[in-house]
Amino acid sequence: MPALRKFRYEFPIMEPHFLEAPSPKAVVAFLRRTYPHNYDEVVPTLVEIPMWPEFWKVLDDGGRVIPRTQRQD
Repeated sequence: MPALRKFRYEFPIMEPHFLEAPSPKAVVAFLRRTYPHNYDEVVPTLVEIPMWPEFWKVLDDGGRVIPRTQRQD
């Protein structure tokens, strides 16, 4: 599977959602299935982001937070 890219969208407005997918096409397909009646309102909010937001935590197997400087987002 190709490397996953990070995306952000809002629905409802001001309610952000974050996901990873191999391509924007996969995200659009997900949004089309998830929001069949509001699809045209959701897609314009979709953006690719370079890394997870600061509040996003990545844990190791022991449940400890991996510092941002040591991870490969």
